[in-house]
Amino acid sequence: MDATFSLAAEVLSSRGGAAFVAADSSTSLSDDTVSRRVLELFLHQMRTGRLGGGEVVTLPSYAGLTTPPGPRTAEADSRFAGVAVPSGRTVRVLTRVDHEDSWTLRFLDIFREGLTETDSKYTITEATGAEVGTIRQAIDLLSRLVPHVASSVLSHLSYVGVVAGAGAFESASDRKAPRAIFINRDALTDVPRTSEAILHECVHQKLYDIQLVQPIYRAGYDAKKSAVVRPTWHKDAAWSFDRALAASHVYVHLSAFYASLERSLEPATSHVDAAGGRARTTGRARFLLDAVAGLPAESGPAGLRFISWLNQRLEHIEAGASTAPQIQGVK
Repeated sequence: MDATFSLAAEVLSSRGGAAFVAADSSTSLSDDTVSRRVLELFLHQMRTGRLGGGEVVTLPSYAGLTTPPGPRTAEADSRFAGVAVPSGRTVRVLTRVDHEDSWTLRFLDIFREGLTETDSKYTITEATGAEVGTIRQAIDLLSRLVPHVASSVLSHLSYVGVVAGAGAFESASDRKAPRAIFINRDALTDVPRTSEAILHECVHQKLYDIQLVQPIYRAGYDAKKSAVVRPTWHKDAAWSFDRALAASHVYVHLSAFYASLERSLEPATSHVDAAGGRARTTGRARFLLDAVAGLPAESGPAGLRFISWLNQRLEHIEAGASTAPQIQGVK
């Protein structure tokens, strides 16, 4: 990411004196949430030929970027509670909501436009101390069960918000809101359920970053015109190729989580149907990977390698599950 951003700045500076100009002096490119969104916007302009000689590229303000204050700023921000994650980083959980705050309102707009019906009544709400504790336990569980996966995907997370109310999703994230995920309050009553939600959305966040620097899709790919995949577990659903690939990416990771949970002796998770969870997620991953592998014309060079790697990981999980001993006390 750093190398790509540096290259983007170099390309820009070579175009007859074009330069980055911050629209808001509070915007700091050293904050990873802002940097990723700026890079995405710039690369989009560059790829679509919108950068002319001598052009000044204005960086939007925080509100325009749809991202909360940067991680360093959040350290002293009373709206957030800190939760430690692997590698010594800290994830910020939103515990005080200001509904006049522009980025909070924009988050709601993003999710209402893209993920739910327009009459949904859910809202971003303040995480309680108990909910912050559940998030902390869920991250700890991921770190124990799938340490390498947790270390990787949690590096793409900076903020967690809570939603509640009619029409609220289980969990969600959006590329317009870098490194931020939102979880339904109902999910925060159960640690493994919260772990699944966090893992699910962090895997999406990781793919957003991968897509910035790797040609996952073919040149000129358009989701509205792509081949579709029809998941058998969603009635009448027709997913674009990129959505199906993103879902397969998630389900491979979730199957690894449940396979590890099935083999574990975690006392707090003895009520979880880990074998059922593994069967569900592995089955969906296999269906989706077979589907996207059958549409090679939609992939770029990195996309073909990506699908191959996902298949290898899923085969490894399937092979391990078929030989794993059954553990007493875990359903």
